[in-house]
Amino acid sequence: MKTAAAMNDAVNDAVNLFHSLVHSARRRPEKAAIIADDTVITYAALLQQTRWLAAALQTQGVQPGQRIGLTYANSAGYVALTYALWRCGAVVIPVPTECSEAEAREILATLQLQGWVTSKPRAASVALAPEIFFTPLPPPTPPDNHGLNLAFIRFTSGTTSARKGVALTHETIRARVLSANRAFGITAEDTIIWCLPMAHHFLITIALYIEVGATLVLARHVTARPFLDAVNRWRGTILYAAPFQYAMLARDNSGAQITSVRLAVSTTCALPEAVARDFLQRFALPLTQALGVIELGLVALNTGDPRGRWNSVGRAAGDLEIEVQQPDADGCGELAVRGPGICDAYVAPWVSRAQLLRDGWFATGDLGRMDADGFLYLLSRKTAVINLAGRKVFPEEIEAVLNQHSGVRESRVFGALHPHLGEVVEAEVVLRHPEMSLDLLRAHCRERLAAYKIPMRFHLVTALPRTPVTGKIRRVAPPV
Repeated sequence: MKTAAAMNDAVNDAVNLFHSLVHSARRRPEKAAIIADDTVITYAALLQQTRWLAAALQTQGVQPGQRIGLTYANSAGYVALTYALWRCGAVVIPVPTECSEAEAREILATLQLQGWVTSKPRAASVALAPEIFFTPLPPPTPPDNHGLNLAFIRFTSGTTSARKGVALTHETIRARVLSANRAFGITAEDTIIWCLPMAHHFLITIALYIEVGATLVLARHVTARPFLDAVNRWRGTILYAAPFQYAMLARDNSGAQITSVRLAVSTTCALPEAVARDFLQRFALPLTQALGVIELGLVALNTGDPRGRWNSVGRAAGDLEIEVQQPDADGCGELAVRGPGICDAYVAPWVSRAQLLRDGWFATGDLGRMDADGFLYLLSRKTAVINLAGRKVFPEEIEAVLNQHSGVRESRVFGALHPHLGEVVEAEVVLRHPEMSLDLLRAHCRERLAAYKIPMRFHLVTALPRTPVTGKIRRVAPPV
């Protein structure tokens, strides 16, 4: 058996994402890999740190196939730890820093983690380095990876109460990275300004940047002026952020421009047209909306000049195909995806890729339509659509109108059973000012919605239920 010191970069004979870091470091050892604050970390230094951490993890008994949790803040250390675990042959399971103790424990138990890397000490933890601790977690029974070369499991919960882990092999991740980059076109000459949580966004972003040898700038401060200063200081060429961050940038009145940026990608949720237009007016740069799904990778990208189709997530990205299955008279149906990079399995209970696919297609559970040019428009989750007297009502459309009102903090729209109509529209609303009259909200809806889409009943609540880990608003289960 090889010692930690003797372990070479080959890892094993299987595909391993650690190799992409090795290759980038050998091609351009002195090139900046990660820039955090005023610290520039070269590819050579990142590789050296990764090797050291891998050796330390092996000393603590981390072995190929083991499932290891990672709880760490956005940093070069997060990247180094991920690649160090891959060098050990371990399976990385992100446990976001914002998780409560109960949520973290659920992940540990459900996915049968065998170790946990954290930035703070825990009971039975061992210090690997300052602010890096390893806690062994021997499960009652060792997990079964079903013979797969697993690299990553993302614990996720959708719009229902179901919890599951999305399992991905090294081969699958690399396939989706290569597919995504046929759409993004990122090279070693690019500098990406980054502000999203790595625990939620890594496989078609950070892993892609390392694959091609690009530079990643960690924007610590997401207020407008420091973010713009970082773009201009480091000559950023690509922005990757969420709509609320672009809205913040669009409101900046400093006059600062970002002429080095060639691509600004909006992700995590739907891009409001108002945000897209305000950002374009402020910076003369169109936003590119991306649709990513943890089971699939980068599904669609609205590249080129999207001004005529702000509400589209674009065309199928890279090597993926999208199909609208069983469309109705309006062309609306369930979206299915086929191609490389589809997840290998669900964990707990285990469901293989073969069981997930229908004739090679992955059913997303989303409803949408596609225009004659292949541009995709998302309408709703299949489980969230409201059927009102034969009409399909999409909660997201109504929520967008409700949330436009200055007195509404957030809302959740759902269908309630009705003896004659099938379902009727109701809404839960969190008000900014509890004393606000609901008559004003109804009038606001009447100006913007068809009569049948206006909620018949408003329920005032102090908060909306959210899914664990991801924090998305939990959809009401469809009535039966």
